Amino acid sequence: MNGRASVRTEWGVPVKKIKTAVAAAALAGVALTAAPASAVAEPMHCTSTVWGGEYLCGGEFGQPGMAEYAFRDGRREVFVIGTDHAVWTRWTDTSGRKSAWTSLGGYMVGGIGIIATDTGGGNFEIGAKGTDGHLWGRSRAASGSWTAWYRIS
Repeated sequence: MNGRASVRTEWGVPVKKIKTAVAAAALAGVALTAAPASAVAEPMHCTSTVWGGEYLCGGEFGQPGMAEYAFRDGRREVFVIGTDHAVWTRWTDTSGRKSAWTSLGGYMVGGIGIIATDTGGGNFEIGAKGTDGHLWGRSRAASGSWTAWYRIS
């Protein structure tokens, strides 16, 4: 890989060709209509050269589509919304070795974020937008255990 996120376009058509088609239609007197405002574009798929894996990004999922937490002892943990819309996580140990990807479940339609930072010993909270439009969260205890999903707002 080249070190940048791999992103596919929504339409797969270069912008120059779209502008040319619009100009030609306008000259020919043909009306163009846009998709309804309620239509939701399919999210892009990104990959990380650092963490690996394919996940959702762009649009409602944000760019770069992942959230990372840095522990005080040098460990790191990353969170993404997988192509199955579940939250996935992967972390490093103090020597930098990476774990396997682990699903935290859920079905999210918006980006993941760290919403409450370390309150001591590695406790923090993540959140993402659920299918009901509300923010849902899970909290991590210093022991590494996670709460069940709960509605935040």
